[in-house]
Amino acid sequence: MNNPTQTETSAVQDARKNIVGDYYEALAAYRSADRKERYEEVRGKILSSDATHFFLREILNKCEHRDTVDNINNLEVALRLMKMKLGTENA
Repeated sequence: MNNPTQTETSAVQDARKNIVGDYYEALAAYRSADRKERYEEVRGKILSSDATHFFLREILNKCEHRDTVDNINNLEVALRLMKMKLGTENA
């Protein structure tokens, strides 16, 4: 009989392999697709999903008509600030 810890570890390892495989497959598809087309597709899926939080919808809609580089810089600052709040990043 398998040790439960070994079974769980094996299941976690298998899940990680699947996730990594899916990531690389998605990355390859992204690189081969037209970026603007892919952006529109992914953005549409996120905005149309019932699981998308209203706050994320609001951010995506506000970012749509602003400079992309400014958006990235602002969101990186917000991300660092939230990580500091959680204590996962040094001040």
